[in-house]
Amino acid sequence: MTLPQITVSELVRCSRCPLQLYLARSDSPEFIEPHSYSIAKQIAAHLGGPLILEEIWDELTTVRPDAGDAEYQLLASMIEACDKTDWQTAVRTDVIVSSEKYGITGRVDRLFDDSFAVVKSSEAPPSGIYASDRLRVTAYALCLEEEYKRSFTGTVEYLGSGTIRRLGPTTPSDRRAFLAALRAAENIFRGEIPKPLRGSRCLSCEYHERCKETEHPRSLFDKLYRRG
Repeated sequence: MTLPQITVSELVRCSRCPLQLYLARSDSPEFIEPHSYSIAKQIAAHLGGPLILEEIWDELTTVRPDAGDAEYQLLASMIEACDKTDWQTAVRTDVIVSSEKYGITGRVDRLFDDSFAVVKSSEAPPSGIYASDRLRVTAYALCLEEEYKRSFTGTVEYLGSGTIRRLGPTTPSDRRAFLAALRAAENIFRGEIPKPLRGSRCLSCEYHERCKETEHPRSLFDKLYRRG
């Protein structure tokens, strides 16, 4: 069975909870880009040069005509945070990459000569990089290494706090996490129903109610003679 290419975003979703990816694929809702992401992407196009609020706002309202006062304030605060940091100018932006070996594809936000950056609208964690962002960087690094036949290092640019976090060369642990997410996603693409990963994020998951419906029903004996 030939599997379709798996997107890096699907890998990240699968790493959080395989069942979430399964339900997302079966539901196939139209993706609605969050305003915060649109704002970060528009700022990212100007990183390395002057961040002029009114100029970027004019571009943002072209991309997102529904942007209003709240989005303007968020844009202003994000620019204020980013103005405190020196940013490298990208050689290319929004670069589509893929790996034939791993069957994955994605879009790199900012590409430099020997490195790349993932742009996030959120603030940076107190230290290090979020696990989901490490996975995303690792996947992109593997795609770029396969295409360009040389190594790439990755950074995560948290525009919410104007912070740059460098991952450096991917570690064996990073690559194991990537392979684990890839194998789980491949199984889902083959039609397997995965088990959910129960945790603190469950209640905030958009598929929380549908997730509960996938649990195995109790037997008639349990329904009649047991509580709980």
